[in-house]
Amino acid sequence: MSTFFTEESLQRIRYLHFKIKKLEEALEKEEEHFSLDDLNLILEYTKILNINYQNHNQAEIIKKLDITPNYLDPLENNREIEIKDLMFECARVLSVLAKAYSQLSEKFEDEEDWENSVVAMSESSKIYKTAAYFSTAVVLQNDLGKTLNPEHLELNSEETRVLAQSVAALREENKNNVYFASKLYAGLSSLSKRIFYLKKHDEKKRHQLRAQFHFDMGKACHLKAIASLESSITTINKEKVQKLQQKANFYYKKAEEIWEDMYKDLPNLSEEEQDSIQLNLSIVKDLLKNNDVEPLDYEEIKRIQDPEPIVIIPENLAPFVPKNIVYLTKFVPKDLNIKRFRTFQKKKLEQKIPYSKREKLNDKKAGIVRTINELKSLRENNEIDIEKFAELMEKYSTKLKMIDTAIEKLAKQ
Repeated sequence: MSTFFTEESLQRIRYLHFKIKKLEEALEKEEEHFSLDDLNLILEYTKILNINYQNHNQAEIIKKLDITPNYLDPLENNREIEIKDLMFECARVLSVLAKAYSQLSEKFEDEEDWENSVVAMSESSKIYKTAAYFSTAVVLQNDLGKTLNPEHLELNSEETRVLAQSVAALREENKNNVYFASKLYAGLSSLSKRIFYLKKHDEKKRHQLRAQFHFDMGKACHLKAIASLESSITTINKEKVQKLQQKANFYYKKAEEIWEDMYKDLPNLSEEEQDSIQLNLSIVKDLLKNNDVEPLDYEEIKRIQDPEPIVIIPENLAPFVPKNIVYLTKFVPKDLNIKRFRTFQKKKLEQKIPYSKREKLNDKKAGIVRTINELKSLRENNEIDIEKFAELMEKYSTKLKMIDTAIEKLAKQ
């Protein structure tokens, strides 16, 4: 034991284990009596335990550490599972951390602190992914149960990423940035579709995912139509707007049909699940009622382009890995956890995505080129008068020259 932990470290591990138990109790009762400092304790605990134990008897190590030697699996009616591998213990506490970040995100959302809500849910996704890595890395743990099975943890990671994207989309919609929100809803639809095809789901889950990705793409089309109506730059193409509304209704109707089939045909729906489906149906029925346009046949629907999807939530890559597999590679992963999480409150979503000045300028340039091409198309179809066309062309051509000049200056630095 002296090879691994000093007496001081043993005491610290026991203290952290006790604090994490308290945090678990607070999460189970859905209490908000925890802070970011409490969450950092889980990272410290994982960091201490995350070493390569080689061929040592980990049951003896767990006994010496005096930490709880079993785990109650909530997905198996609290079936008791003996902890035989310290990588499994790390996976267990990391799943607690992921749940805490998810709950913290919901709290931020209730307070309409959208930015921190998105960041917290993004962190939850990454920590679930990390827990999956630790669960996969076990050597001595034959019984993983359902909750801490790597596949289940990875699915949690994907679903939490979807939740983060949904908060981001709702944030933009509430700020009335409807054009950007439409792209985020399209991205949300693509993320739900990704989960749908990742694995074979049970009947209930399969139906819900199908309904959700249809509904979100309907929302994307609907919001893009609204953005087109509110645009003051160009003459409104009413036919294009109507087609977007018709395609939105097509997706809404698909979602409505799936939710209605679920309610009628799926057995053993809990009262909570029934209430959720009824709520979804009331929302989609209201949207269909307010978006009153003639339906189109499927061949015509297929020709209407969906809004371009944007996924604003970074890929859920694990921030660190189990060190019992480090010896397999000469590239030792750097442990950046403590700094990352202690500066959590100061982090902004935009700061989490590396974005150079050159990339920003190129993105702006691409956007302006698209706008110029759109203006030319409008002029060719006589959808904008020549004076307005000339005024806007001069404006955007000037902007394009300024961006080209800025890119040239960066190239010389």
